Amino acid sequence: MKRLKKKDMARYRKGSTNEARNCKWCRNFVRDVADHGNGVRSMAEYGRCKIMGLDVDRKYRIREDFTCDAQVTTYRNPYGK
Repeated sequence: MKRLKKKDMARYRKGSTNEARNCKWCRNFVRDVADHGNGVRSMAEYGRCKIMGLDVDRKYRIREDFTCDAQVTTYRNPYGK
């Protein structure tokens, strides 16, 4: 299967050890997608990205421990700094 062109343009890649820089904390990351038509829901480790697309095809899966150049973090430091 061919890689999604939007992933190449946004340089979608393995994330950092600093979780605040990963897709998990991005404003565009959607953790769980609605029903896939046959009653199966997406797995917890995968989500979708509003920038890449919310389609149900495998090409649109986004891992929460990856990152891209279009990331907008929503991480809040629990220690106030």
